[in-house]
Amino acid sequence: MSKIRLIVTTASGVIAATATLLSALRDNPQISESIDGAVAKLKEATNSENPKLRFEAKLNAIEVAAEAVSETFPQAVEPTGWRRQAQALRMRGELAWHANSGATRRKAMKSLNAETAEVLAQVNERLTQLQTSPTEVTDGL
Repeated sequence: MSKIRLIVTTASGVIAATATLLSALRDNPQISESIDGAVAKLKEATNSENPKLRFEAKLNAIEVAAEAVSETFPQAVEPTGWRRQAQALRMRGELAWHANSGATRRKAMKSLNAETAEVLAQVNERLTQLQTSPTEVTDGL
């Protein structure tokens, strides 16, 4: 399997896992609307060739997950770090998108997309832990 296909397959798996994990937290009426929006953006991004759209959908999913965990598990410590990481990635994404063009932009966005997918995978891992054993919320990543 080529590296590109492996990256695309892995990123798609991370996106699918995020959609599933966020849907599981949907029971909270305060956050269900933002979760629905994040899941819709993730689905749209999965079918898109636009790297900025995929990048923004992943960042939105990280932010929604942070909000969902804050609301559902108030004593969890991770959401602050996730928001900080998403904010830093968003800033770097804006700089990469507007300061570059052509192949340089594609390369920069590809790198940022991969980094964002890694953060999203960590968020997914923690969401899984929280949903299977919510009493251990302070152990964190």
